[in-house]
Amino acid sequence: MRNCKSFYILTEDRYGVKFFDRLLKRIERELGIKISQHRCIQSTMGDGVMDSKIVQLARTGWIRYDCVIFVRDGDRKRKEIYEKLNKKISDLPKENNKHAVIIVFEKAIESDWIEKGTREKIDYKLKAELPDYADKLDINQLREDVNFKKFVSAVDP
Repeated sequence: MRNCKSFYILTEDRYGVKFFDRLLKRIERELGIKISQHRCIQSTMGDGVMDSKIVQLARTGWIRYDCVIFVRDGDRKRKEIYEKLNKKISDLPKENNKHAVIIVFEKAIESDWIEKGTREKIDYKLKAELPDYADKLDINQLREDVNFKKFVSAVDP
């Protein structure tokens, strides 16, 4: 995978914005990765927007950034959702090393990264607490997770 010199992260959940901001700071500090400050993290406010407008979101992101990183819950349909999103994106012409990274969790970020990284069950209804979990994760626990490796590889310039 090509690494992103600058990137635009789109997450379906508004609490994911602060979560990823905090997580990037921890990755930089604890893994010694110098992550680009030329970045933006935004929410699509739901998976429907990401699914239906992924091409438009990618094109818009590529105006200012090398890479657009899409992060979405899989709701137990990871493979199907990934293939659908990837098919839409793969048809786009990529100029000047612009590319997209699609990360689809098996279920949700809460079960795939947070429960793995904290070794505790959490209440999925407490979405507002999502950013706080970025500070509690044991990053070493996540290092073997396929999506986490893909994410770190993308943000490591």
